[in-house]
Amino acid sequence: MHIVINIFQMKRIAIIFFAILLTCASQAQTRKRSSSVPKQRTIEEMPRVAIDTVTTADPETKVIIYSNNSWEFYHPAIKERLADLDVYKYNWDTTQIFAYKNIELTDLPELIELRLIDSLVQYCAPATGRVSSKYGIRRRRNHNGTDLSLPLGVPFHATFDGKVRYAKWNSGGYGYLTIIRHPNGLESWYAHQSKLNVKPGDYVKAGQIIGFCGNSGRSRGNHLHFELRYKDQSFDSEFLIDFETGQLRYQTFVLDKKYFNIRSRASEILEEDDYDADLPESLLADADETTIENVQSAPKPKPAQATTGAIYHTIVKGDNLGKIAIKYGVPIDQICSLNGINRSTTLALKRKLLIKK
Repeated sequence: MHIVINIFQMKRIAIIFFAILLTCASQAQTRKRSSSVPKQRTIEEMPRVAIDTVTTADPETKVIIYSNNSWEFYHPAIKERLADLDVYKYNWDTTQIFAYKNIELTDLPELIELRLIDSLVQYCAPATGRVSSKYGIRRRRNHNGTDLSLPLGVPFHATFDGKVRYAKWNSGGYGYLTIIRHPNGLESWYAHQSKLNVKPGDYVKAGQIIGFCGNSGRSRGNHLHFELRYKDQSFDSEFLIDFETGQLRYQTFVLDKKYFNIRSRASEILEEDDYDADLPESLLADADETTIENVQSAPKPKPAQATTGAIYHTIVKGDNLGKIAIKYGVPIDQICSLNGINRSTTLALKRKLLIKK
């Protein structure tokens, strides 16, 4: 009788042990399935292979379509137009951020006239957003640029036509950094990128995507650190650009030598009456879009209340959020918020956007 009881007990223990094994295996399989679900990748992380080329109304411009649903402009004629300029032949260094080590500040003239845009060279805001840190002294250190607080992965655009001089990791604190030299001698710097989208030697057109917002290098939070320099000397980029609206302040700007002082800030010097009131739209470049989305999949905007003073804009061919924001003098984020869209939403023709309530 004692032996029989032991057999029954052993069978019971075996059953319990087998049940535990089944439970553990099931949990392991569940964890495996959940961990095998692919993480949704951002645009810049997806494979990017050119799959088609589309012609445009502009004979100098083509559009390259990529496999990750992004696209960009291609400008076969811009190289021919810029390649022979002396500014791209001298003091050209693709490995060091400073290229004018043989030129001192004292060598520069008191006034430098800079033609910013004309019939050949256009302008596009590098990005628009809240200025989180201005040019000047910050925590007892020189802060030689303007910081825009932006979400991770937001694209940066070439400010003017030009040629990429430097595009790689910088160990001095800038992280992933792109430097573009423009025909008038200015250089624009785009720092702390999450990913570069150009390489040294590339000819770029205003509005072309040159990289994506990130937090690389000596940085606190995702943002664009944007600098403008002339022969290595920095000055406040807000002399030229209103970053909240993306508007360029002048067609031609006289750069005073005293502006190279780190304590010379645009907000303390410029008067509103000094700005060029209306820049010709033909001189303003369209910003490349990062993605091409189905408009129907975008969140539907809430019906706007009929209020006096509301301003609407009807989408026409060639419109984009940057151009509309500049036209009405409002931030892009305000337009997005009022209409339930985002910066990469495709704008359908004849669609009405609420600009101001």
